[in-house]
Amino acid sequence: MQKKLSAPTLRRLPRYYRIICEYFDRGEKYIRSCEIAHKLDVDETQVRKDIAAINYSGKPKIGFNTGEFKTHLEKFLNLTEAKKAFLIGVGNLGLALAKYNGFSNYGLDIVALFDNDPQKIGLKIGDKEVFHVCQLPEKIRQEAIKIVVLAIPGEQAQKMTDLAIKCGIKAIWNFAPTNIEVPKEVIVSNQDLAADFVVLSMKLNDSY
Repeated sequence: MQKKLSAPTLRRLPRYYRIICEYFDRGEKYIRSCEIAHKLDVDETQVRKDIAAINYSGKPKIGFNTGEFKTHLEKFLNLTEAKKAFLIGVGNLGLALAKYNGFSNYGLDIVALFDNDPQKIGLKIGDKEVFHVCQLPEKIRQEAIKIVVLAIPGEQAQKMTDLAIKCGIKAIWNFAPTNIEVPKEVIVSNQDLAADFVVLSMKLNDSY
């Protein structure tokens, strides 16, 4: 990235990108900040600030050129350069993540899967093979992997985190239902699906 952004702004940019791609694919040449704001239920002023922060501007009363804006976001967010990752945990959630093709649009390439269930070792999920977790250190070093996706039970998460970091992992996308401890130089992004549901449920209650 070209400049330091706040965490909330950085989280919104991929959502802007998704909307821009939708408009571009439909053949819409322009999109206005008010349309982006409406789709994401955020303040239009915030949308304008976020876009200004990445040094992009549109045309007054017309909006942003979808093709140019799409290209600008892809370059700014480094989406066109694939980043290889390993996925640990081939349960229901892990399988869903492994099968999701949309990650490639955002520069994520899950190249191999790992599990400790003997019945899953050697299986192919699309073009991805399932290896035993004991092979994780060797595979990380062979592929020079810097990112892992954790989709395992909470009680196993810290142990696998420690092993991955020892082997050189620098970023962890954590779907395990627990907080993991990492050195300050390692980046962690936690996805708490249960917490997201609670927020959804509370909003539903408030709407009645």
